[in-house]
Amino acid sequence: MTFTLRRLFGICLIITGSLSANSVLAEPEQTKPELPSPFHAVYTAEYSGLSVEATRTLQALDDGTMELRFVAKSWLATIEEVSQFDWNPKGHLVPKFYLYNRSGLGRDRKAELNFDWSTNKVVNNVQNKPWTMSLPDGALDKLGYQLQLRTDMLNKKYKVSYKVADGGRLKTYDFEVQGQEILDTPLGKLKTTRVKRIRDDNERVTILWLANDWDHLLVKIQQREEDGQHYEINLASAELNGVPVKGLQPSQRH
Repeated sequence: MTFTLRRLFGICLIITGSLSANSVLAEPEQTKPELPSPFHAVYTAEYSGLSVEATRTLQALDDGTMELRFVAKSWLATIEEVSQFDWNPKGHLVPKFYLYNRSGLGRDRKAELNFDWSTNKVVNNVQNKPWTMSLPDGALDKLGYQLQLRTDMLNKKYKVSYKVADGGRLKTYDFEVQGQEILDTPLGKLKTTRVKRIRDDNERVTILWLANDWDHLLVKIQQREEDGQHYEINLASAELNGVPVKGLQPSQRH
């Protein structure tokens, strides 16, 4: 079940992507990139009759460092992820620290990554067994890339590729925009951008929907596994800068 929680909510954001020198498209010239606002969002999912709830929160810490936090809970297990980072002048996320903590079902696991950009290395401490890995400029952690994807969409970068430090090696996450859709949600109808993760393996499919009018906040994720099983995650409630996310008025739906 801990594996299922990770699949449902860690894919997730998209779900399973960021930006930098790794962008596929050349960056348009701009003086100041748009950045996602602080937010708090609640998501729900059902898997084999088991309800799972997850929250995502973006906030600024006292020293100016940004923190993205994700928590998923069921009655069986809890998963927490934390990414602390700075924004560079180009709107690229620069990770400083990453935490993954899983508890429940007797399968507890903890991993910490500390990024040292003066040497382009990351020190990874997994279950109190530290090791070091080299990093290219622009590399991201497994949570921060999801926020970078939103940032890229905000700045009209619609086909992107990210290098992500994951499991002791670098993985490449590719995404592309497939179109625009209006979704019915518990918050009302939302205009969204549909984004697909591009994989060499076509047996696994990940699709996400990002809210156009709300900093491209994640609204929905669908994933089909190699064995044919499907998972879906949906936004239940959210606030951006303390403002509740609401659906379109009738006059805005066209």
